[in-house]
Amino acid sequence: MTDPDVARVKEVFEQWAMYDAVVRHDYMCHAELAAALGAWASVIGRPLRIVDLGCSDASLPTNGFRVANVEHYLGVDLAESSIERARGNLAIWPGRFDLVCGNLADVLAKLPDGSANTVLASYSLHHFGSDDKLKLVGEIWRLLEPGGAFLWIDAVRDDGETHDAYIDRLTCAMANDWVGLTVEQRQRGVEHVCASDFPETACWILEHVEAAGFQSGGTLLQSEFFDGWFFLKP
Repeated sequence: MTDPDVARVKEVFEQWAMYDAVVRHDYMCHAELAAALGAWASVIGRPLRIVDLGCSDASLPTNGFRVANVEHYLGVDLAESSIERARGNLAIWPGRFDLVCGNLADVLAKLPDGSANTVLASYSLHHFGSDDKLKLVGEIWRLLEPGGAFLWIDAVRDDGETHDAYIDRLTCAMANDWVGLTVEQRQRGVEHVCASDFPETACWILEHVEAAGFQSGGTLLQSEFFDGWFFLKP
């Protein structure tokens, strides 16, 4: 992302009343995702060393991994206000978390090889173009130890659907159906999606993640606008 792109994304995600309304009304499947993350962690069973790329206020991982054995959590986000809110939610893991405010691509590139066994990217990678997504997937591969997992949850186009068609479909639903938000909040959300969202298709994601060396592990979410998977590093 360029500096202007970063600024636009950061500005939207500092609108906490809007964010809280989206989560409260479950427009982006946060309740289902938290349950899916908890179920995944219960099967994995190992202590988790998590890097969360685009952590926001860390409410998703702290709900999803609340009863998991979290050895360490590193959250990365662009917005200073996200970091402050995340700090409060992460109090459930005292002494076991760190937070970094910055561009997740820059932060990720500086993390040591094999220093995590779980990478979570929820609703963050669609802000990057296709080539930059591929670079990030390569960095995630480097970061994960063998046997580690990459959990990717995001806006996802239908196979064969153009970028513009997906954006039109999503923003129409936001403007007309997300009535738990004010009209102004819905308009702000629509403007953000039109300017900053670059979702891929499911086929594109599966093909390129597997080409990077990952094995498909299973599905975390399938919905009208958003999907999620977990991938394993052999």
